[in-house]
Amino acid sequence: MKRFCLLLTSLFFSAVVFAQPVSGSFYDFIDKTQEMPVKPNPTTLIIYRLESRYEMNEIRCWLKLEDENGNDVTYTSAKAAYEWPVYKYWDPYKTNRTLPQTFTQREPDLISYRKKYYLSGGMAMHLNLKKGKYKISLYTPIDQQNNFEYPTEGQRAFEWHSNVFEYDTENPTNVLFVTPVTDENGFYNGGWLIDYKQPVQVTR
Repeated sequence: MKRFCLLLTSLFFSAVVFAQPVSGSFYDFIDKTQEMPVKPNPTTLIIYRLESRYEMNEIRCWLKLEDENGNDVTYTSAKAAYEWPVYKYWDPYKTNRTLPQTFTQREPDLISYRKKYYLSGGMAMHLNLKKGKYKISLYTPIDQQNNFEYPTEGQRAFEWHSNVFEYDTENPTNVLFVTPVTDENGFYNGGWLIDYKQPVQVTR
């Protein structure tokens, strides 16, 4: 009887000891990783063009991707698809909006490009990149500007270009934002701006 009681005591003690979180256990892993920042996938990038005013949404801009040596690698170092994301809280008169809810979904409703990679107002491009450093820019040829009326009288049409955004897959970001350039009076004057910060837009 004493041996039986001793055996039960030993089993109970072992169960209590081994049930506690120990170094290398699942509980220890949770404790150490719960404060770690969530990093984006280094080879996946979203380029999101926000909706604009008036007919500007219908004017497309095309992607140009260059390597460190200035070689065009748009269609050799990247695969792209696009989606039409929906804002979780939509109000066209608000200047601050939440990111589209589809950006937080694991499997967005993506559509493959047939030929060249472009963006219209409200589109989000999903890029899968080979590892490396890139120069990202956008452009719109004159014949694709849909008879755009420049704010300056007598202004001759010219090809629109964006700033060049340098991107490194070793130092990734989740989303890049694209907006059309405006003059000091808020009129679109030709060109695109690429930034990692979500811009504040007024769509009245």
